[in-house]
Amino acid sequence: MSQVGSGWKGVFVVSVTPFDEPGEIDETAFASLMDTFVSDGVDGVVVAGSTGEWYTLHDDERLRLFEIARAQLPADVKLIAGTAAIATRDAVALTEGAQARGCDGAMVLAPPYAQPNQRELFAHFHEVAAVGLPLMIYNNPGRTQVNMPASVLQRLCENETVVALKESSKDLYQIAETTRALKDRLAVFSGLEPYALPTLQRGAVGIVSMGTNILGRQAIDLYTHFAGGRWQQALAVEARLDRLYDAFYAGGYGAYVVIKECMRLLGRPAGWPRRPHLRPDESGVRALEAMLQEIGADLPAASATHA
Repeated sequence: MSQVGSGWKGVFVVSVTPFDEPGEIDETAFASLMDTFVSDGVDGVVVAGSTGEWYTLHDDERLRLFEIARAQLPADVKLIAGTAAIATRDAVALTEGAQARGCDGAMVLAPPYAQPNQRELFAHFHEVAAVGLPLMIYNNPGRTQVNMPASVLQRLCENETVVALKESSKDLYQIAETTRALKDRLAVFSGLEPYALPTLQRGAVGIVSMGTNILGRQAIDLYTHFAGGRWQQALAVEARLDRLYDAFYAGGYGAYVVIKECMRLLGRPAGWPRRPHLRPDESGVRALEAMLQEIGADLPAASATHA
């Protein structure tokens, strides 16, 4: 299955998972969020990825999210299921479940925490790929302690169902080598918006976006301006996203907690984080509100600071 055949390109938002305050999935908010993303103009939605706090979800909860998203999203918006797991059998079962629920593909990390050697890594992905659902390999050594450079990805591409790559290594030399070697075989996506423009310049075809959760169309414009040759406009969007990413890691809060709080401030359906994550304290919320004002986000007249 070639890059062209897979048809994966553009902006795929990696969705948050809205929870209510006790920690249960808020299915109404999640369905509303799918509608919001469609209105924003996304090309795809990744459900139960890291931004969706997959590591706090039971497998049946993930499968339920896939069902809701498939029912809510139109056929021309690709639905990518986050099916990463430590145990290979669990990743296989989740991928089978995603396939049965009509997902267009699955996004799979190297097994977190397990730190597999290369032989184990190849065996893991081979079993997941054998399900037959198109796969996006997710290279995120910061989360898994396993890096997948071009030499490893070339081996993984021996599985025909491996069609795409989310690249979050933060290593531009590696990214350049990967896109040069594999752009005719894999749909390469930037996994981190501060690295998106140099990754796109080197042959990537899209962005897996956290920023779209918060800024909607304004984040998608990073890709559309680049694709349209509007370089100065793309740089202006990138500067705003850089400032947003600064806030993800400031104040001692996790990025996924910050994303949800920013969404709440902007009136987008985000819900609560699930424990062990907690909402930022009052000073943190005020700082995020100030940052959103700084980058020109469309804050409601009465913000959700005290919600």
